[in-house]
Amino acid sequence: MGKDKRFNIYLPPGYADGSDAYPVLYMLHGTGGNENQWMPDLGLDKAADKLISEERIRPMIIVTPVFDFSYGINTEIKGSYGDYITKDLVAFVDKHFRTLASRENRYIGGLSMGGFAALNNAFQHPDLYSKVGGHSPALWMDYWADTGDLKDWLYPDEAARKTRDPLSLAETLTFDNLSVFLDSGKNDGYRFYEGSELLYNKLLQKGTDVQYHLWEGEHTKDYWSSHVEDYLLFFGGK
Repeated sequence: MGKDKRFNIYLPPGYADGSDAYPVLYMLHGTGGNENQWMPDLGLDKAADKLISEERIRPMIIVTPVFDFSYGINTEIKGSYGDYITKDLVAFVDKHFRTLASRENRYIGGLSMGGFAALNNAFQHPDLYSKVGGHSPALWMDYWADTGDLKDWLYPDEAARKTRDPLSLAETLTFDNLSVFLDSGKNDGYRFYEGSELLYNKLLQKGTDVQYHLWEGEHTKDYWSSHVEDYLLFFGGK
């Protein structure tokens, strides 16, 4: 995109002193967030330390990139953020860190806007990721409260929506060997539990390996921070 972008990276215990290669988890922030939202703000790095020390997850590398208010897709208005995530970022991390550079060992997740981005990119690039998590994912139905011009550039027409909306992609694509984790709070103010449940049912009908959790909570930091271990157990559980 012709610009520098930041990311935080978590390297598992022992990385600096060894030669092992590791799986990689990409976790994407929500609207208004940045590379710090998952770690340190939500404590994803501390949760990883804990679960690795308890031998409940595999040691892994975690990457939290900033991708602005873009929904992680290619648009004329925002730029080529889909290519940035799936091409530039993945290639850079695989080149500069000791990764297990295969789809079986590469995962992607995100919260809210980042959940949309993770699902969109995993669905469109099943050759890159074997697991995807949508945590309170911004799956818009017909409820666009307090979103400004979001709908105008995210879904400018039905043709664009069919190629971008994870709910539409779930109808036209197949997801062999892709594991999907969806969750939302029962009191999510944006009602993203509606889109999550619909996506869950669409994927279930296709025989996709999918799970959906409707937990207590809202669209808040407290909700996501209380479930970071659940997310890591999905991505890296033994």
